[in-house]
Amino acid sequence: MTKSNRNPLSLTGFRALFPALMAALIPASLIPGALLWAQPSQADVISPSIDREQEVYSSELPNAAFFGRGISGRMSEASHLRFNGEQFLLERRYKDAYRVLSKAVQLDSGDPTGHVLLARSMTGLLRKADGTYDEDMLNRVVKEWKMIAYHDADISEQFEAKAQLRKLGKIVKALKKEKLEKKELEQKELEDKEQVAAKAGAGPQ
Repeated sequence: MTKSNRNPLSLTGFRALFPALMAALIPASLIPGALLWAQPSQADVISPSIDREQEVYSSELPNAAFFGRGISGRMSEASHLRFNGEQFLLERRYKDAYRVLSKAVQLDSGDPTGHVLLARSMTGLLRKADGTYDEDMLNRVVKEWKMIAYHDADISEQFEAKAQLRKLGKIVKALKKEKLEKKELEQKELEDKEQVAAKAGAGPQ
């Protein structure tokens, strides 16, 4: 007769004993909070229609010839694209990352990781070669980070999203101020021209 090699304190056995151990070691009033803390955290699935509108991230068709048809084919391709997109981000190839990650999110819009990676690629594309900001991209990336901040249960990604939103908020504020100052300057120049024209039309007195 051989002895069993099973560990009496296996994970399954520990889970069974966990409530009894807590009752012996922790005051009754603290047990509900401890049980809640002990539960594994999982990221929320991000709904593709969270804002009640159908967001189109990419117009590229699924590669059914390689990955197969149906949901499983789309999920497989999206996973492959997320992997490639993450590699592009590490290499700071933001344009390539944006292209593949846009398609990944289009194919699997409920996966939080795809949205996080896409938002990072969009943030990398904000500043143009001439030093100005792409305002259309800015508006879209703010929307993407907001969705992550409010609908992704991964706390580290929420922190990242909120930090990015604070930075982007400063850019939005600076651009609004710049536009206002430009408008006021144009208005003043127009008024000056009108005054000059009015004096010229009046002629010498």
